[in-house]
Amino acid sequence: MMFRGLCKVVAIAFITNQVLTTIFTYVAQQLDSALPHDTIWLFSCVTSGLVTLWLQSDARRAFGFAREKGFVKKSGDGKQDLQIAADCPKRWLVILHIELNPAAIQP
Repeated sequence: MMFRGLCKVVAIAFITNQVLTTIFTYVAQQLDSALPHDTIWLFSCVTSGLVTLWLQSDARRAFGFAREKGFVKKSGDGKQDLQIAADCPKRWLVILHIELNPAAIQP
């Protein structure tokens, strides 16, 4: 389960990084055509790290909000399964947090 969550984070971070780096490169080269490649590389690395951290923290906040408002509940059959309401706002982030942190289903 954790591997699936990590794959989602990496895929989202990679796609977002590629889009933002492409835009940055285009705009920066319009301003300075002799832009060093190291600048673009540094921007790409920093963007990738920040997107990854942002996504994980947003998933953590969404899970906390969903648990606080009652969108996430334990199943009543004694298992350690969580039920996430279909109308839960940012449901995919709640699921992502559970995939990244399997301990979140513990009491």
